Amino acid sequence: MKRIMIVDDSPMIHKLLKKEIEKLGHEVCFCATNGQEAVEKYFELKPDLIFMDVTMPVLEGDAAYNKIIEKDKSCKVIFLSAIGDKELLNVNDPSNIVAIIRKPFKSEDIQNAINKAFGG
Repeated sequence: MKRIMIVDDSPMIHKLLKKEIEKLGHEVCFCATNGQEAVEKYFELKPDLIFMDVTMPVLEGDAAYNKIIEKDKSCKVIFLSAIGDKELLNVNDPSNIVAIIRKPFKSEDIQNAINKAFGG
């Protein structure tokens, strides 16, 4: 069982992702509502994977990603986006991005991304 953090400003996305993640036998260790909260909680909780929205209040997803990988190169992130284009992300090092999933997503999108993250 892996520990996964969800970062999205939509409570509905938290609920949908949590259901999919738990169905696959993993634990949701925290649900953040903005990038700043994600950065703070990441270093406290050290999740195995982050599902992170690109567009959020306080601190955007790509900026939060940059802050996290600056200090922890092992961090794995799956971005969620209504746009879904890697080139639109402003990241310093894209090597820790497992996938970008377009919203609205399907169950198999989540399952495939988690399998890719953990080599399953």
